[in-house]
Amino acid sequence: MALDSALAAALREAVEESGQPRALSLRLEAWLQAMTEGDDAQEDQAQRYEDVREAVQVEGQPSAN
Repeated sequence: MALDSALAAALREAVEESGQPRALSLRLEAWLQAMTEGDDAQEDQAQRYEDVREAVQVEGQPSAN
């Protein structure tokens, strides 16, 4: 099942409004898409979590990208 386009657009908008890098919205979209397909192994989900966590920029900390 494809990720709803309105959800993806809202996600991209929220990430942009939060001043986060575009890479974050792409990683979140990929994670949500994998969850909707239900084919992610536990290790894959853990890796996606780490990918998203690394993409989040916290004020006062240098970017990991």
